[in-house]
Amino acid sequence: MKRERKKVINVLGEIVDPDNQPKLYRWAKENPETLEKKLKSLANALHGSIGATIIALESDLEHG
Repeated sequence: MKRERKKVINVLGEIVDPDNQPKLYRWAKENPETLEKKLKSLANALHGSIGATIIALESDLEHG
């Protein structure tokens, strides 16, 4: 049986991939507005990009 590939989600111009960011992918599916607000806030506080913030937040959620 062929496994269905989940589509990536575009969040603030960055790709959230279910294979690489499973926690953020689920968040993006369930509550995209809250995820966007959180990413903007964190990126602003860290003086970083949205892409770097996605990577850091996924890591924190997986290991925290």
